[in-house]
Amino acid sequence: MKKISKGMRMTALIILCVIIAVVVSFTLIAKKKNALPQPDYYQVYKTQDTVPEGKIGVFVTGLIMPETMDASFFYNITLKIFNAIIPWPFRVFSRIDKGVALLDPVKYHEHHEFVPTQLVDPDGNECDHDGEPYIEKYKRGEVVWQPPSKRIYLDHGYFLYKGRKGGMPSLTGKTINKARIWYYDKGIKQKRLPHWQGTFAVINGARDRILAKYPDVEWRAATSLLYYQMKQKLFELLDAGCETIILAAPMAIYSHFEEFNSSFRHCMEYIHEWQQGHSGKKIKVIMSPPMGHFQPMRQAFIEMLKDRLDTLPQNASVTVAVTVHGMPWDHFSWEAWLELAPAYRDKMVEDVNTVLANYSFSKKNVVVCQDEFADPVWDPKEKYLSTNRAYWNAIKEGYDYVIGLPIEFIAENSDTLFHHALKNYHGFKDYNVYEPIDYPDWSVPYTREFVEGKTHVIYNGVPVGKYQHHVIEAFYQSLDAVLSKKK
Repeated sequence: MKKISKGMRMTALIILCVIIAVVVSFTLIAKKKNALPQPDYYQVYKTQDTVPEGKIGVFVTGLIMPETMDASFFYNITLKIFNAIIPWPFRVFSRIDKGVALLDPVKYHEHHEFVPTQLVDPDGNECDHDGEPYIEKYKRGEVVWQPPSKRIYLDHGYFLYKGRKGGMPSLTGKTINKARIWYYDKGIKQKRLPHWQGTFAVINGARDRILAKYPDVEWRAATSLLYYQMKQKLFELLDAGCETIILAAPMAIYSHFEEFNSSFRHCMEYIHEWQQGHSGKKIKVIMSPPMGHFQPMRQAFIEMLKDRLDTLPQNASVTVAVTVHGMPWDHFSWEAWLELAPAYRDKMVEDVNTVLANYSFSKKNVVVCQDEFADPVWDPKEKYLSTNRAYWNAIKEGYDYVIGLPIEFIAENSDTLFHHALKNYHGFKDYNVYEPIDYPDWSVPYTREFVEGKTHVIYNGVPVGKYQHHVIEAFYQSLDAVLSKKK
């Protein structure tokens, strides 16, 4: 056997050291990029001084969906999801602009490749910049099918024109196109979403009560995903001389995903930016408690449930599904939601059981389930109960009724009407993703009912109209809990 020279051994050792160094460096970089952003504003929230000082400004912000299509909103929310859910370095690939994302405006939520009859881009155009219809480019083989993501349960595919860049990440273009076609056009007869109006009804209702009690308080509100407007409104408070900013979100339960790593974090960044331009002026920031910590928030859903139960036969068997949004909890064990949820969710379950005790139903059951991420992709071992499985369990067990209470939502939105519905009613014979929703009167809760076997599956809606005053009261109390501490 030929003897390995000392030089060759040294070369091999150097190569090995380089490989080890690269692996270690990559691991450290990945750990840093995937670490929880600092400071952790949830920890700040738990230890904050909640006594306002000087002139007070209230800034309300959160994920509030526009009533009509706004591409900027969906551009921002897509990148937010990429950053929160997809670990580095894989999130780098999610931002690649591979071309123009196209959808068939008739068959816009398909899971398998098909031959389209028309193709439109995220702006709603049938033709490319050169004036030629995309469908003609498809016929020449210049447009290719992109299958659904393997990381999104029940995702749909799309078509991609690679002849030029799309001007944004292709997956973002896909989302914008879907929102424009499904959420704001083909999916709902009114071609508008109620979320903005319903959420601002709560915000403005609480504002009127706060300003009646504290007339010197300044007040602004903005959605957290139109960043320029958000920053502008916050700067208005600071320019008005506010020395304490109270941050509030019209949410039943706060989370890192929505507040501490998103809306509240952006607020902190904007406040720091303003301070740098004003000689570092001291601004006190207080994050108000979530409105789910206050009983009226639960009361809204309890009254809706009572009104529903009163319509059922007294000898019926009934399951109540207390539903939440959901996250892939095993991947986000540090989520603030996990600590904050029990004060609302668990007390809601107690209240539901108390209500059911007043009815002589033949059989009663209460379950907690989640709309998202308790699925074969993110939860293959079924550690968490999905809303869909909760419904099917009740169906298989022969319950007469199963009633869904979406306790984290205060106004209908793209999740409740479309995205979550797609998953919650998966396998239902009468659910059709292409059947448009008809919701003309936003002052009445939107409800849905499906019948599978002998079981009536009822989505009981969100607390609008005659139930909304409870939500306003809860939001008012969450702010008053801070404002009342001023000396």
